Amino acid sequence: MIIYKGRRVTLDVADVRLPNGREMRVERVLFPRAVAVLPIYGNKVVLIRQFRPAVGQYVIEVPAGVVEEGEDVEHALVRELREEVGAEVESYEKLFEGFTSPGYSTEYLYIYYASIKDLQEPRPEPHEVIERLILDLGDAYEMARRGVINDLKTELALMLYLNLRMRKWAGGYDGVK
Repeated sequence: MIIYKGRRVTLDVADVRLPNGREMRVERVLFPRAVAVLPIYGNKVVLIRQFRPAVGQYVIEVPAGVVEEGEDVEHALVRELREEVGAEVESYEKLFEGFTSPGYSTEYLYIYYASIKDLQEPRPEPHEVIERLILDLGDAYEMARRGVINDLKTELALMLYLNLRMRKWAGGYDGVK
């Protein structure tokens, strides 16, 4: 039963039968697919400092957004980069996809990195309070390590990208002997 339907989220409450035969009341936040992308500009990373009303503070994160109904994930990736950081994409590669919080939400997130060929002026949506940050990769890593960057999708994107670069630099070494 739908309890609430808002601009982005819907709250659903239902009684379900579990695989072990027991019943349970489940509250789920229904949320569309989303995409997050780590923009790489030379040896720099382009992040955003965005005010997030849900937590009442600014959060440093990768550009991200909802994949609209009928939209390709890659189209959403390009759109979000143009809007939030003014980036023109040269190429991109998927780093990860999966559920963000399967204990209560249906949100499924695709994480990419993108090589950026040019930066223009960002064009955020009217409700987005965003500042573009261009950082050295090493500085971004240190900010993540110290907890200055405390957004999990951003940490995951950054660490997966750095791991991928390290593996490529090391000639494909994957840690398995």
